[in-house]
Amino acid sequence: MLKEKFLTELRAQLRDAFQAAKAGKPVSAADKHRCEGFMQAGEFLGLVTDDELAALINSVHVSVYGQSILEKRMAQQGMRLH
Repeated sequence: MLKEKFLTELRAQLRDAFQAAKAGKPVSAADKHRCEGFMQAGEFLGLVTDDELAALINSVHVSVYGQSILEKRMAQQGMRLH
C-alpha cells in the first residue's frame, strides 16, 4: 500500500516535470531537487530499487513524449535506434 502511494506521487511529479519541459517551460531547480530527493527517500526506505525507478521514469517519459528517453536522445542527435 505504501509503495503504491509512493509510486503514484512520484509518477505525478515526473509527469508534471516532463509535461512542463515538453511545453517549453523551465523546470525549477527546486522541483528537480524535490523529485530527486523523493526518489532517494524511496530507495532509502526500501520502497523501490534503482531499476524500478529507472523503469518508472522511462514509462512516464514514453507517456508524455511518445518515445523512450534513449529514443528521444538519439533523435535529437540525428541517430536512429533501428
